[in-house]
Amino acid sequence: MLQKTQPLKTYFISQIYTPENNQVLEDHQLFIEKVIETSVQAFYQVLLNDPSTQHFFTNELVENHLQKELKIWLLQTLSPKKSKEDSVDLVNKQRQIGDVHARIDVPMQLVNSAMTIIKHTFFDAIQEDKDICVEQKVPLVILISQLMDASLNLINESFLEGHVENQRSAQEFRNRTSAHELAIEIERVKGSLFGWMTQFMADQLSGDGRLWDIEHQEFSLWIRHKLGLICTDQKSISTIQMNLGELQVELSAIQDKNGNRQDLIKKINALASEIGWMLSHIADKHLDKATKEDILTSLIERRFMSPILQNESQLAKKTGNPFSILMIDIDNFKQINDIHGHQAGDRVLQYVGQGLKLSLRVTDYAFRYGGEEFLILMPETSLGNATLAADKLLNKIRAIDIQLENNRQIKVTASIGIAEFDGHPDFEHTIKIADEKLYEAKHNGKNRYEF
Repeated sequence: MLQKTQPLKTYFISQIYTPENNQVLEDHQLFIEKVIETSVQAFYQVLLNDPSTQHFFTNELVENHLQKELKIWLLQTLSPKKSKEDSVDLVNKQRQIGDVHARIDVPMQLVNSAMTIIKHTFFDAIQEDKDICVEQKVPLVILISQLMDASLNLINESFLEGHVENQRSAQEFRNRTSAHELAIEIERVKGSLFGWMTQFMADQLSGDGRLWDIEHQEFSLWIRHKLGLICTDQKSISTIQMNLGELQVELSAIQDKNGNRQDLIKKINALASEIGWMLSHIADKHLDKATKEDILTSLIERRFMSPILQNESQLAKKTGNPFSILMIDIDNFKQINDIHGHQAGDRVLQYVGQGLKLSLRVTDYAFRYGGEEFLILMPETSLGNATLAADKLLNKIRAIDIQLENNRQIKVTASIGIAEFDGHPDFEHTIKIADEKLYEAKHNGKNRYEF
């Protein structure tokens, strides 16, 4: 038992597993394992019946993964730790949980509520259990409370560190977006918007009665997936998104012949024009000359990946439209360095990076993941469409003529692993699947993709 005179470090989780406390856990291990099942069920019963949690969890996800993980964590936390290595593993586990919660962006009040439900389930079970004598109940309650509280402190600490880092990365991503690059990207978006508008007006004049749905137009996808990460002006973002929504309403009214056709066309033209003007205004305000690009490849640096993938995971959960990830690795890159030198290797990375960037949609993200590996994030893209994109990228890479010194020229190939977001709230889960598929592509002969 801990005494009131003990120093603060005594309350750290690794210090709680004293020989005396380890013996308490050993004596009641069967009881603890039984209550773990009850406490997990109690927590998820509350969780799945609360509307505020639907953004983060589904019944299928809970059944297939989260319940199992929570049981493992509780058993690890409430088991004796007799070596320094066991204590270190436990501390790392608590911090890992906090990291995952930060990536998923789970509200900490939800985690705190979970701990409260679990503790109360244990306390009720201890109170009602007739096999535990009265003298043992109080020490057991205190010990479980100490372990849960110490675990929660570590999880919260790690969560806050991860959350702050994500926010810092997101802010730096915005701050380092070059005015030149943003202007070019916005011009592409405006080109998509006004190109669509021209086609729409032509259809109205010709009497073409096609059904117009702007949700999957390139400009609409860009506004939904990229505008919020690039622009910090929430008022402008809200206005553009509201105008986009009104644009679809007016289109539906024309298709349903609900209202004066000429008036509706004027409204649609005005809304599209205002969106285009506001996008230009955002580009004009972005005068920061810094860049967010990896210097060698001109792709986005890996450190900016977390806030972007977190945002895409949340959008995918909300809309039901999955994203896909492509992990790309240049084949035989070490051999290129060994034969032609590291400058040649850098030249290969430059050519491939530029080729990838020019081959993607304006709504996609291309990251320098590390070494000769790249990660492509494709919003609102199914696995089937991602494989089509992968095939095009492989052909693009095969066709690149890489110029080296002394008029030498080489060609390269790449391998690709593909994964579609499956509802798991931690984006690292999707990356891991894509990475495993990349390994399969390498193992199966390279210069190919697997999914």
